[in-house]
Amino acid sequence: MKKHLFILMLCSFVFLIAHSKAFADSTINEQQFIQESKKYLGVPYLFGGITPSGFDCSGYINYVLKEYGYSVPRTAADMYASSNLTKVSKPEVGDLVFFTTYKPGASHAGIYIGNSEFVHASSSKGISVSKLDESYWNTRYLGAKRLEGLSTYLNSVDAEAKQLWQTTSQHFLTSDTTTQNQDVLSTYNEIRKQADSGAAKEYVLRTAHVIDSVNLSSNLAGSTKQLTDTMITNQSLTDESVNLYHQHSSNIKKSETVFSRLYGSELRKRFNNESITPAKIAKETVIYEVSMYGLLDTIEQTVEAGNLDEAGNLLEKYDRLEKRANEIKAYGNTLHAGSYQSLNEIRTQLEERKKAVEEIILSN
Repeated sequence: MKKHLFILMLCSFVFLIAHSKAFADSTINEQQFIQESKKYLGVPYLFGGITPSGFDCSGYINYVLKEYGYSVPRTAADMYASSNLTKVSKPEVGDLVFFTTYKPGASHAGIYIGNSEFVHASSSKGISVSKLDESYWNTRYLGAKRLEGLSTYLNSVDAEAKQLWQTTSQHFLTSDTTTQNQDVLSTYNEIRKQADSGAAKEYVLRTAHVIDSVNLSSNLAGSTKQLTDTMITNQSLTDESVNLYHQHSSNIKKSETVFSRLYGSELRKRFNNESITPAKIAKETVIYEVSMYGLLDTIEQTVEAGNLDEAGNLLEKYDRLEKRANEIKAYGNTLHAGSYQSLNEIRTQLEERKKAVEEIILSN
């Protein structure tokens, strides 16, 4: 079993190294394409132009795409009508964007380069960069179409993001949930810069939830140990340890919220079993003692104020808390044998305070 686990972890590690290189390559391809598209900025507009001495919109597009081994119909209208181009709702780098300008239908086109920008042959500016959200282009925008082969070459972010998520989830199904994997973090930070929509964004979000869960799992393990050392091992019950208890309770709540966002029941189960369960056992071991400690503070203040009848009622509540604490520990140990420890020293401390209050009440 250990041998199989080692092989699985090794494969994950090797993939992450290869994955980082593949993502870097796809990003380089994309940036190079953008640079190639911008190389002709300033070339004048020429109706029917198909060379760097002068371009019209479709001539420019064909010239750039030819550098990558692709050709499209000669006119914007024919490009828009072509079955070789796939219509897409949101353009990505390398997609063609179409507009209706001097006549109905697709009469102008450009190459999308990201961030709402496209390069095109403007009749007034020549090859230039414009934005889809500019009022002139926004009102004339028809849509975007994609050359699938070029898109795969330029932007493999969806596939990369999916593989990152699968590798990340598998890693933390078999490895310590409180220690970040630096290869995962490095690859995640590269991909999330590009994954701003679609499937890639969803897979990056799933990975982000895992990364957040690992951070919280580590923090929760720390507060579980601190609470255990202070209140269960050393049996120290003070205002400071009560504050520690409340912070630990807050950590549990935050962790449960984030763990609930993890995609996949097995992953949620893994994080809950390794982090939430021991954290709650530590909390539940001391919860009633903390409540009894706080109630004794209230009882002592009530006695000092001279409200002895009310103090007597509160003492009855204290007795019920004490009984409930014993029941909870007994029941907890039927579920997790030996996990809910008796806090005899703390109980002795609380009993001494209780007796002192009772003596004051009886003497009046």
